[in-house]
Amino acid sequence: MNLVKLAIAFFFALLLIGNAKAAGAPVNEDFGLVKSLCDDMVELAKKGNKDGVVELADAALKLSEAMRRDNSMAIDKFRPKLRYAKKAAKLGDFNAAIGFLEEAKLYMRPTAAAWDGGS
Repeated sequence: MNLVKLAIAFFFALLLIGNAKAAGAPVNEDFGLVKSLCDDMVELAKKGNKDGVVELADAALKLSEAMRRDNSMAIDKFRPKLRYAKKAAKLGDFNAAIGFLEEAKLYMRPTAAAWDGGS
C-alpha cells in the first residue's frame, strides 16, 4: 500500500516538473508588434523626441495588457521595463530609456522548445 502511494506521488511529481519546465518561456508567443514599437521608441529616443516615446510606450503597454490575457510570464517580465523606459523618457533621460527598451526586447525573443514535443 505504501509503495503504491509512493509510485503515484512520483508520477505526479514528474508531471509537475514537466509543466514547470515550460512555464515562462515565450515558445509560440508573437511579440513582433510590441517589439516593433520598441524599435520605433529607440529611434525616437535617439532623436530626443520625448512626446513620441511616451505615446508609443503607452501604445505598447496597452497592447501588452491586451496580450496578457494569455497569462504569459514573458509579458510580466518586459512590461516593467516598458514602464521604466516611459518614466525615463518623461524625465528626459533617453540613454536610460534606450537601455530599458533593449532589456525589454531581450524578453521578447522566442526561445527554442526544450522538449521534443513528439512521440
